[in-house]
Amino acid sequence: MKTFPVLCAFYLLLSACTTNSTLVEQTALIETYDFNAIQTTKYKSVVLVGGCFDVLHFGHIEFLKKAKVAGDYLVVALEPDQRILKYKHRKPTHTQKERAEILSSICFVDKIILLPVLNGFEEYNRLVEHIHPNVIAITEGDPQFKNKQNQAEKVGATVEVVVQRLGDFSSSAIINGRQKR
Repeated sequence: MKTFPVLCAFYLLLSACTTNSTLVEQTALIETYDFNAIQTTKYKSVVLVGGCFDVLHFGHIEFLKKAKVAGDYLVVALEPDQRILKYKHRKPTHTQKERAEILSSICFVDKIILLPVLNGFEEYNRLVEHIHPNVIAITEGDPQFKNKQNQAEKVGATVEVVVQRLGDFSSSAIINGRQKR
């Protein structure tokens, strides 16, 4: 697979950030979601994003970078492996824990929450209530826009489109060699 060495190099480059020409390693906090309140209240503006982030690509990076600009603390709700199996109809390339480790290396991600299998919108609503974000960041055309808008209204947050869809960037397309350039 041609993309594998490129992706490995890409992950290595993401594992550190530069600040004032000094290499600084940052690792985001990784937590397992257990339906208890999540401590984010000490931050002025919490941004919540959700997704699988399996086979991280340019579209993911742009999304996360622009989501961080929408606030000062970026929380990623990371879907479990079972969601990839069910909704993407394929085995995940990386386990949830591996995906969390990859995301934790990105300098603009502050916290990753490992989600269990959530059943229905009520459990996702409870998650949003526990995190209590100021902003829920999405990509243009997000199929869950209406649900996220309802969740945001319940906690006094806004839903912000932070990026347009970037062409053919898709983990499944990359895995299956269908990405067009």
